[in-house]
Amino acid sequence: MAISNNSFLDRIKNGFEKAGCNPGDGLVLAVSGGLDSVALLYATIQLWPEAKERIIVAHVNHALRAAESDADEDIVRELCRSNGLRFELLRLEQGSLRRESGASLEEAARAVRYQFLTETADRYSLLAVATAHHMDDQAETVLHNIIRGTSLRGLRGMEASRPLKDNISLLRPMLQMSRREISEYVSQNQFAFRTDASNRDLMFTRNRVRQQLLPLLKADFNTAADQNLILLAQQAQETVDLMDALAEKILSDVVLEQQPCICRLDRKKLAGWPLQMVRHIMSVVWIRQAWPRQKMTFRHYERLSVAVCSDVECREDFPGGIRLNVSSDVVRLSMSPTPI
Repeated sequence: MAISNNSFLDRIKNGFEKAGCNPGDGLVLAVSGGLDSVALLYATIQLWPEAKERIIVAHVNHALRAAESDADEDIVRELCRSNGLRFELLRLEQGSLRRESGASLEEAARAVRYQFLTETADRYSLLAVATAHHMDDQAETVLHNIIRGTSLRGLRGMEASRPLKDNISLLRPMLQMSRREISEYVSQNQFAFRTDASNRDLMFTRNRVRQQLLPLLKADFNTAADQNLILLAQQAQETVDLMDALAEKILSDVVLEQQPCICRLDRKKLAGWPLQMVRHIMSVVWIRQAWPRQKMTFRHYERLSVAVCSDVECREDFPGGIRLNVSSDVVRLSMSPTPI
């Protein structure tokens, strides 16, 4: 059954409300020029036409696809011109992502994109950045996290809202909407959009999950595989919320020192909790410190908890330049270049 424009817009509005945002107050919209972000742009200005002066459209030209990348930029620029929206652009030099980062191309592009979105919101004194991630993206994210190795936190997939910096939040108002519903809305309204050919490039792990693995699971194992992954994410979110609350209570009792690059914990008090709880507390410490978590897996947090709860003094290194130093009384975590 086709979704009506009114129904689609109502769900977008509910998505913003669930994420705790009123676009009428202004926000940054991340628009790539693809179907999903174009749908979010039009839905937002249809719902809040009076807020156009406070809505900033941000686009990153990663220069990864030569003329195609420029065409993406052009269509977003034209969307802004024709709808009276302010346009903010970050144009990278061709090949700069590979030169500036030892991470994968996907990770490097993502880091640059979110940094630009955050800086744009900061520059305009806006408190929210919205992206067009949807339900299908959520299922792919959960499956991708499972494959690469994740903690319980990774099973949640993407959150409807999370902090980017200080008071700036990242919102995903379409997270409860399917790709099919979004496509119908764009088709019914004949909105122009770009198709990113790189989304079909099987060099990228995420594309292989989307185009090969998830369709295989649905075709050969369970047609509801994607829906089950989303349900799993919802249950994981509920569990993590409860464990986070307990972890914060424990940390209030065991933190000896907390600075941006260092965190010292009372080992004896911390080791009195079950290993599973200590593992979760370590993940909360990483969040509190705003340390990089992209490469932190379940196994890393398990190593941390075992080191804390054992009777042995030790020193270990973890992704993101984090060093663990465990003495008889203190657990010391520091980020390079802080000396151990």
